[in-house]
Amino acid sequence: MMLGEFLREAGRDAAPWNCSTMPADWCILLGHLDFAAEWRGTTRPEECEAAPARAGGLAILWDRAIRDAMPEAVAPFAIGDVGVIAVHGLEVGAIFTGDKWAARTGTGVSFVRLPDSAIAAAWRP
Repeated sequence: MMLGEFLREAGRDAAPWNCSTMPADWCILLGHLDFAAEWRGTTRPEECEAAPARAGGLAILWDRAIRDAMPEAVAPFAIGDVGVIAVHGLEVGAIFTGDKWAARTGTGVSFVRLPDSAIAAAWRP
């Protein structure tokens, strides 16, 4: 499955989610273990904010689960890289499309173009 098809499917998925599940699903599709398994069932906004806060940030939480499975990615990012992006003061999980970062939102999948400085951390699946 290509990234575009994956993102279209993710935009139609009505299952409970948090900002890590879509990037983790992409990594699973590429043959990696589920780096978000520990907090996959965390879907209420209060819970979603608490887990990264306890860890010291979403990028730190992801790094603990990913670092042994995938190499860190740095700019220039490649299509399919997963990362933690900063949007409007919030850290969210996303997938790089080659031009924009795709993140799951309450209305489907949203795309945002960001400067490299807005990428808290990224990995190459």
